[in-house]
Amino acid sequence: MSISPLTTNAPPLISIITSTYNAEKHLPDLIGSLRSQERTGIEWIIVDGGSQDNTVALVEDACDVVHKLISEPDRGIYDAWNKGIMAAKGTWIAFIGADDYYLPDSLDICCKEASSVSDDVNMIVGTIHWIDEPDNRIVRTVSTPWDWQKMQQRMTIGHPGSLHHRTLFDRFGMFDASLRSAADYDFLLRAGPHIRASFIPIPLARVRIGGASQSPLALSEAQLVRRRNLKISNFQAGLAYSIAWIKLAARSRIERFKSMLFSG
Repeated sequence: MSISPLTTNAPPLISIITSTYNAEKHLPDLIGSLRSQERTGIEWIIVDGGSQDNTVALVEDACDVVHKLISEPDRGIYDAWNKGIMAAKGTWIAFIGADDYYLPDSLDICCKEASSVSDDVNMIVGTIHWIDEPDNRIVRTVSTPWDWQKMQQRMTIGHPGSLHHRTLFDRFGMFDASLRSAADYDFLLRAGPHIRASFIPIPLARVRIGGASQSPLALSEAQLVRRRNLKISNFQAGLAYSIAWIKLAARSRIERFKSMLFSG
């Protein structure tokens, strides 16, 4: 694994990890969102899977905000995240997609929370907005504190707005890189009974809808990891998948209708 240090800083409190592959379209928004705010105590690691577009050049031009660039072929998002975890120096670790971006002052809010929580807290759950691609319209706000009982039914938190204490990865391992869209949920189910979380109700990031975690594949993988970690039956998993698919289809139709109204 090759690690190219772009800048040097004091030991960080928070390491942010972003996986990229041909991400030139939206990556400037993410770079700008970090560049525009206080970053003391922040380390940003970008793991690129061998982009063929202008992604790496954009990262190299952002050496004022990017601290490490890992540029080599990988097996997808979660393999990239694992590489980022191994390179990270922060006490707390966050993940944000190349299509997403942070809201103003969000990093300062995260640092203050991470510095003030009690020693038994090993996760900080944040609030995020899902936004529509064409017009950046907010379509949903995910603002739910950690609830282990609810998490066993479905992914309830806004993962891009959350921080993980690095001891969680030391204790429960890395992400399952064989999964395409639900390895974050799989990890949280593994660690779930031992997670003690604080909550930030203020929106921290905006996430463009349509990513890997918002697809029929994600629904299927979510039930796979529920069967694996919670020992539920195939019937229970199949029923949960059907209900989730109906909700996803209904939400998609509603959003298409709203888009038609707004575009009209």
